[in-house]
Amino acid sequence: MITGRRVLVAVGVAAGLGAAAVLLVCTASLPARDGALTLAGLRAPVAVGFDEYGVPMLSADSRLDAIRALGYVTAQDRLFQMDLLRRTSAGRLAEVFGEPALSIDLKQRRLGLSRVAEAVLRRLPEDQSALLTAYAEGVNAFLHQMTIPPFECLLLGYRPAPWEPTDSLLVVSAMFQMLNGSEGDERMRTVMTASLPAEVAAFLLPPLDHYTAQLLTGGTTKPSSMTVPVEALAALRRAGGQSRSLQVSLVPGRKRELGSNAWVVGGGKTEDGRAILANDMHLDLGVPNIWYRVQMRYGRIELAGVVVPGIPVVIAGSNGAVSWGLTNVEGDFLDLVRLELNPKNPDEYGTPDGWQAFTHRTETIAIKGGPDQMVEIRETRWGPVAEEPLLGGPVALRWTALDPEAVDLGLVRMDQARSVWDALAVATRAGAPPSNVLLADAEGHIAWTYMGRIPVRRGLDGSVSVSWADGRTGWTGFIPPDDLPRVIDPPAGYLVSANHRMT
Repeated sequence: MITGRRVLVAVGVAAGLGAAAVLLVCTASLPARDGALTLAGLRAPVAVGFDEYGVPMLSADSRLDAIRALGYVTAQDRLFQMDLLRRTSAGRLAEVFGEPALSIDLKQRRLGLSRVAEAVLRRLPEDQSALLTAYAEGVNAFLHQMTIPPFECLLLGYRPAPWEPTDSLLVVSAMFQMLNGSEGDERMRTVMTASLPAEVAAFLLPPLDHYTAQLLTGGTTKPSSMTVPVEALAALRRAGGQSRSLQVSLVPGRKRELGSNAWVVGGGKTEDGRAILANDMHLDLGVPNIWYRVQMRYGRIELAGVVVPGIPVVIAGSNGAVSWGLTNVEGDFLDLVRLELNPKNPDEYGTPDGWQAFTHRTETIAIKGGPDQMVEIRETRWGPVAEEPLLGGPVALRWTALDPEAVDLGLVRMDQARSVWDALAVATRAGAPPSNVLLADAEGHIAWTYMGRIPVRRGLDGSVSVSWADGRTGWTGFIPPDDLPRVIDPPAGYLVSANHRMT
């Protein structure tokens, strides 16, 4: 006869064994912190240590060996995060999350970021492509030696695929999307301009914000105030018979703005003549953090700073001679091109060279627990056709992140900079999400400039969607690096950036 007490004991033992098994599996995927490992591709031994916070400290003979080791230790600590970042950009979340992630995949496949990554890789300078290869070798060395994948992968029932050089570029694309990939403002302004009386639209959408107007007038006079269009606004109110809930639904939800802070003080304001730089980059909160701290020594180079898991570049940090920090640029690097369709053939759109047929590509999305889904995507000479029409018509997406000429890993050359002038040359030539770059060097000098490609527009300001069919509007390339604004050793002795306009 089995008593109730025996049953409870048996259940308790089983539960304890189950918990112990789960704990054993989870701890088995924790990263190694001591011992000797063989890493294929290394040209010489690399020493790896960790401080009390788990920050890796890598010492190698060459940059490529340091990057191989960085790939290995980053994968140890952040493999699931790295896989999630590349999957999000590539539109492959449904493979592991199933149908709930399909809508994200559809949007991402339309952008074609995997194809962009392949095109970028073909254009990269040899030293940058070698960097991506070395990083992938380090990640894959860990994957090969990994006995139990991260617990997130165990819960989802999959094992991450090998890392490719293009995967790092997909993570770069994820940063572009996070920082300046929103089309909501242009859609809003286009709808308001088309649907409101001209005087109301002009009042609600002034051509200049107060800050810019002050800059253009030299700060001596205030911009003239516009008369409130009382009658036009009252007429709109009288004509509006919608319910409050309907009125609210007409206003799209806006993506929360991301921003950062940074300041730098020149040597003239410090006790020992050295410059001071502080940087606090505010991005979406997540577990784990988007940033991964690292220290690297190779040759005569010593780097300390943060990287994004998956990208083998110190985004903000110091090499001992120069320090750099970033904040986001609240600029406009994306345009929605209104497409004029051929009334005789809706598969053609207007261009300066006449009617041109859409390019079609078909994407197959694998869905966990369900059948694959096929999606057909139309593309134009300016970019892919957006999923959502604008004012009832199709629009194409022209965005710097989709241009292979605007993406690279040029910031990696910051490790060689010995002065703010060297650093300015690196920053202004780097292809990355447009950012403010604040700099300080060991001689007490400070500087600011822009990083990333900024489009040169012809015939439009980018605030509303217009047609580019007649050739009078469009992009004519990017601002040359030497023409990007910069400030060096200002009289005030300091520089501050909180995502506002600096000049």
